[in-house]
Amino acid sequence: MNKNKRGIGIAAVAIILIGLGILFAYDYFNPEKNWTMPEPNIDVQTKTIDGMTIVLRNAAYRDDEVTIGFELQGGGPEENDLGYRFYSNGQLLADTESGEQHKLGENHYYLTAKARGVQGQPEPLQLRVHILAKSNIEAQDILFNFDLALPSGS
Repeated sequence: MNKNKRGIGIAAVAIILIGLGILFAYDYFNPEKNWTMPEPNIDVQTKTIDGMTIVLRNAAYRDDEVTIGFELQGGGPEENDLGYRFYSNGQLLADTESGEQHKLGENHYYLTAKARGVQGQPEPLQLRVHILAKSNIEAQDILFNFDLALPSGS
């Protein structure tokens, strides 16, 4: 009888662990299920080059930090190494330090890029954003340029 109870206990623990594993795996492989793309907070700018489209939707300049948010369609981080640079009045402000990536569909992403240490800039910040897509497949790189004015605290 003790062997039966012990076997049932082990089976119950195994079932619980398998159930928790399935729940963890579902959350791990579907992290974007509740994420929604933010509404634009700037005038939306769209550029398409060689079948890749970037839609600049969001930008902010707070304290010493500049952040942009954009949609990428027709290519993605798997096919391209993306690099970002922020300029003001022809001067390099910063390369990006961090950002986020949200997959919206097949070859459709929302990405953010953030740079810190942006100080002593005229008001409003005349920002030029370079987004460079270095293809992992083709020999050519694609450069997207966007210009916008950002008031401090935006």
